[in-house]
Amino acid sequence: MPKGVVLVMLCRREVLTGSAAVAVAAALAACADDGGSVTDASVVPSGSASGGVTASANSDPVVLKWTWKGQALTSRVGPAVVQSGYTIVRVVVSADSDESFSLSGWLFGGGLDAYTMAAVRLLSLRDKIAFLEVGRSKEGLTADVEAGASVELFPVFGAAPEDMKSVDLLFPNAGVALGVPVVDAGEAGFDVTAAIAGSKIDEDIHSGPFELSSLVVAADRSADTEKDDVSTTVNVSGDVLFATDSAELTDRADELLGSVVEQLELYPSGGELAITGHTDDVADDAYNQGLSERRAKAVSDRLGELTELSAWEVSVSGKGESEPRVANDSDENRQLNRRVEIVLTPTDPSEASATAPNAGSAGGSGDVPEPKGPVGRGPDGVDIEIDGVPARISLDSVVRYEGYLIGTVKISPEQEVSVPLFLLRIPDELLYIRMWSSYAATGFTLLKGESRHLVVDFTDSGEDNRILANHEMSNLVAGDTRSLPVVWPDTGEDTVIMDMIGEDDAFGQHLAVRLTDIPVVEP
Repeated sequence: MPKGVVLVMLCRREVLTGSAAVAVAAALAACADDGGSVTDASVVPSGSASGGVTASANSDPVVLKWTWKGQALTSRVGPAVVQSGYTIVRVVVSADSDESFSLSGWLFGGGLDAYTMAAVRLLSLRDKIAFLEVGRSKEGLTADVEAGASVELFPVFGAAPEDMKSVDLLFPNAGVALGVPVVDAGEAGFDVTAAIAGSKIDEDIHSGPFELSSLVVAADRSADTEKDDVSTTVNVSGDVLFATDSAELTDRADELLGSVVEQLELYPSGGELAITGHTDDVADDAYNQGLSERRAKAVSDRLGELTELSAWEVSVSGKGESEPRVANDSDENRQLNRRVEIVLTPTDPSEASATAPNAGSAGGSGDVPEPKGPVGRGPDGVDIEIDGVPARISLDSVVRYEGYLIGTVKISPEQEVSVPLFLLRIPDELLYIRMWSSYAATGFTLLKGESRHLVVDFTDSGEDNRILANHEMSNLVAGDTRSLPVVWPDTGEDTVIMDMIGEDDAFGQHLAVRLTDIPVVEP
C-alpha cells in the first residue's frame, strides 16, 4: 500500500512523548508498520512528514493519534467522497492496545446530539468555508468495541465543490486532519451508497458551506476587527474615541484609528467604506440618533486627514440605539453598544494577501497585557488546577496553514476530575461580541502585542456562531490526556503566546493560564 503522508499534532503530552524530533521518528516507524503515515499531535498537512503543503495523490487516510478516557486511540480519516448531494468521509478508529474501548457520550457530539458526530466540522481552510455534519446515526458510538477490533464511522456533510481535491476535518477531543483526499466512489474502498443510506441524515439541517470569520480584539477591549473573504469590520469603542455625550475625538482616537488606516492601506484599489455611529439606550431616541451621526462624521473626517480616501466610496451614517450588538441590559453591554463601526469592502480583496497576515490588527504591537494565571513555555507545559485537582496544560506547536494557525491544546489531570461547565469560556464581554455558546472552548486566544486573536468561527443558517474548537469539555479520568483542537487567524509570527483570561464568577471556574514560546511550524 503506498504511503500517504498525514497530518496531526506534535504535542509533548500526546500518546507519544519527548521532543518533536523523537515524536516524528516514532511516527515514521509506525508508518512502516501499518501502511500509513503518522505524526503525533501537531498539524502536518498531507504531502510530507516534514510538513510540506501538497495534496495527497492517493486515497490513503490521514492519521490522528489521540487519547480518550485514558486510552490511546488511532483514527484513520479518509477518503472523502461527494455523491448524491453529500460529502461522506470514512473514519476508522482503533485502540493502540489490546483492550476494548468505547467512543461514548459527548466525544464527537453534544447536548441533545450525544452519541453522534454532530460536532465534527468539514472544512476547506484554503477556501475559508465550513460545513455542519448532518448524519444522526449512533452506529459505532454507543457500544464497546472488542479488543483488537476497530469501529468504522461515516460523518456526512453537504456537497463539497466539484473542483475540491481535498478537505480538512476538525474532530473535537481528537485533532484536525488536513488534506483528506476527495476521491471518486469507485476508489473509496467502501460502499458509498450504503454508507449514506445508513447515516440517518437530518434533512432539516442546512450543512453549508458557511464562510469562516476571524476576530481580533484589542487587549484592553477598545476595538475589535472581524475579517472574512469579502470585508473587514472594525468596531471602535465610543468610550475611548469620545468623552461622554461628546462628538469631539479624544487624544487616544488617532491611536485606534491608526489601525483602521493600516487596514485601508492594504487595498490600494480602494472600494466602499461605510462609517456608522451607534449608541446605547440611555437618553431618548432623537438625541441618540443625532449623537451617533455626529460621531460617525468626526471619525470620517479624521480618517480623511490621516490617509488618502480618494479611492474609497465613503458613506457616513448614524443608527442611534436601533442596532445594538447585545442587549442593553447591563453597564458592560451598554459599553459594547457605544461604538463606531467601520466596514471596508475592497474592490480587490486579494490585494491584502501581499501583506503580512493581520497587519494593522486591533490594538497594535505594544506590550502584551499582564497574565491572569500561571505562565510557562507551551512545549514544556504549565501546572494548573481544575476544580482543585492538579493538572497540566501544554501546546507544543502550531502549524501555519492557508492563513490560519492550527494547534491542539493538551490537558492532563493527576486524577479523575469533574470539569466545570464553563472552564474554557472567554469572559462575557468578549463572548457576547459573537454570542458564542457558554460551554464552548472560546477561551483559547493568541496574543500579539496588544492584540488578542480569538478562535475562528462561522455563522450557520440559524444565525448561531460556531467556533473551530471544542464544543464543550467532558470530565477527565486519571491517565487521560485530552486533545482540544483550535483554529486561529494567523498572527504572522514565528512563535506565539496562547493566553486564557478566565475570570471566575458565580458560574464557577474559568481557566486562566498563559503558554509562551510556542513555535509556528511552516508547512
